Amino acid sequence: MQLSISEAYTVLNLLPRIGSIRVKRLLEHYATPVDILAAPASELAKFRGIGDKLAAVLAGWRRHADLEAEMRTVQQAGVQLISLGDPAYPSILKEIYDPPLCLYVRGNVDALNDEGLQQALAVVGTRHLSNYGQATAERLAGAAARAGLTIVSGLARGVDTAAHRATLASRGRTIAVLGGGLAQIYPPENVDLARAICENGAVISEQPMRFTADRRSLPMRNRIISGLCFATLVVEAAAKSGALITAQQALEQGRQVFAVPGRIDTPQAKGCHNLIRDGAKLVDSIDDILDELHFLPGFAPCRGSAETPSPAPAAPSLSAEEAALVGVLRRGERDVDSLVDALSQPVHAVLPLLTQLELKHLIRQLPGRRYELIHRPT
Repeated sequence: MQLSISEAYTVLNLLPRIGSIRVKRLLEHYATPVDILAAPASELAKFRGIGDKLAAVLAGWRRHADLEAEMRTVQQAGVQLISLGDPAYPSILKEIYDPPLCLYVRGNVDALNDEGLQQALAVVGTRHLSNYGQATAERLAGAAARAGLTIVSGLARGVDTAAHRATLASRGRTIAVLGGGLAQIYPPENVDLARAICENGAVISEQPMRFTADRRSLPMRNRIISGLCFATLVVEAAAKSGALITAQQALEQGRQVFAVPGRIDTPQAKGCHNLIRDGAKLVDSIDDILDELHFLPGFAPCRGSAETPSPAPAAPSLSAEEAALVGVLRRGERDVDSLVDALSQPVHAVLPLLTQLELKHLIRQLPGRRYELIHRPT
């Protein structure tokens, strides 16, 4: 069976230890990825970075990559697969040094079109954010969304989650980039958030559907977060935070970096202060970002509504279970265990209620998996 170019990229993406950089080098000698997979091992082994073992994997790819099984999983999950050779592949992502061979997309694939990504902003930071960091991430991401920017982040706990939720609450578009496959949403408590993102934006990954995120793939996805955007905003980050990897990759990709200052005695502020010292633009309002973007083609920010929240929507309707949970939180912030005890419900029943109330913008998560009301419904 003759592979299509898209199928060949998918096979290469499934093969262990091949990666986009090796494929990029091979395409300097072969016309298409189909030609790479058709080449004999003896020929492939001569290229730098390949050698006998990887050459054998490439030449015998049918023993190492089950293309049919992968495509069945893609179809069953309602995922769209975009390869590096497809017209729908984002142009801005092709500009980076090592663009992913494939993008698995669940949700609105139009979120990845060139027009939308011209005004995409990455918002990243620590998983262990302070109350100040949470409020700041929500304020800036929400204001950016109201100004018409697409917010890109990684669906991780902390700043990522705050940025995605604030964008949804502002009726904006957000894209989540995962370090694992789309059949392995992580963290598990963000499954409902991922579903909500898909309604207007997208959840994407370069990894095969059932790939489990690991210590290598999580930093790798950071180059995609920054690569999809004209700029990266770091809200709160320790001196060795993964968010600093994203910021460094943004700089290497020729993109802008913004950082939010914090208290000098807060460990989570150290990384941002270092970025500012090294030349990142200090941000204390959305206007600091919008002022830098006036030169972007077609950029027309909605400044009038950016820092001013939209009129409060009508109070959302609550189920009896949600109302009971809100009643407990009226008495003050609580952790998950105390909510489980107060409601006399198992934890697997309480967690979805918390997610739904967060999506309705009635509660927010604090560090230590504690929750508090944002406002009190009447």
